[in-house]
Amino acid sequence: MKKRIDLTGRQFGDLTVIAKADVKEKGRFWTCECSCGKTVVAKQADLKNQIVTTCGHEEAAETKKVVTKPAVEKKAPAKKAPAKKTTNGTGYVGVSKVELKSGTRYKSSISVDGKSKHLGTFDTLEEAVKARQEAEEMYR
Repeated sequence: MKKRIDLTGRQFGDLTVIAKADVKEKGRFWTCECSCGKTVVAKQADLKNQIVTTCGHEEAAETKKVVTKPAVEKKAPAKKAPAKKTTNGTGYVGVSKVELKSGTRYKSSISVDGKSKHLGTFDTLEEAVKARQEAEEMYR
């Protein structure tokens, strides 16, 4: 049988061992008093291996210091106005130019729930854009 080590009175960092703790867990636990006056229970192995050396008052002070630092104000970069879409030939989203034998027509469409919905084919660009805007109001 191993000889029990008495740590009473020994110093581990800021902790001074007062007495053996009544803890019903695996391992040997000791009641310690910190240099700030707070009492904590620590495992013997943690004390001997310098894992626990304080009650945590230093961490609390450090956290408080970090929290009280003034926040650095960050400005979001100014957004540019969206560029006109030129890939469809009209410059409007959802309105494309269609060349037919009978002349130029404008097709208007909108995407709803991941599916493209055809709004119609119009003689003028203004009619197609108006139909698209009305559909945006209706579906959004």
